[in-house]
Amino acid sequence: MPHAHIELIARGVLVHHSKVLVCRNLKHGYCYLPGGHVEFAERAADALSRELREEAGLESRVGAFLIGTEEVFESGRRLHHEVNLVFHVEQLGDESSPPTTVSSKEPGISFGWIDLAALHEADLRPASIKAWLLAGGNDVTRWISGLASSM
Repeated sequence: MPHAHIELIARGVLVHHSKVLVCRNLKHGYCYLPGGHVEFAERAADALSRELREEAGLESRVGAFLIGTEEVFESGRRLHHEVNLVFHVEQLGDESSPPTTVSSKEPGISFGWIDLAALHEADLRPASIKAWLLAGGNDVTRWISGLASSM
């Protein structure tokens, strides 16, 4: 088996006026919740705040942990094992209301708002997070695994 690793990613859910903030991969067109990789010995909530600052140039206040998911998927002929820790984002930017337009500081992504009523049409990944959001995002389930049980 080729050398593999698990990617630990902190993601944020920011809903405002029935819309959720997403990142869009400009090359492939799919969306995902904003955030990024947790660095060694870094708190996941701090990683999310750092990623929002690096990718959008915005300060944030990260709130409660909402859900954890894990997925294994193939992308670019490479197998990925991804663990997502999803947090509520209480504030983005300096104002009490989030900005209408969030500019990207990274060339491969853009930010945008997706109406929750149209979320079923969006290519939001991973599928487990999309399903959780479509179910209202307030399920008491705190862990969703897309991996088959070995028991």
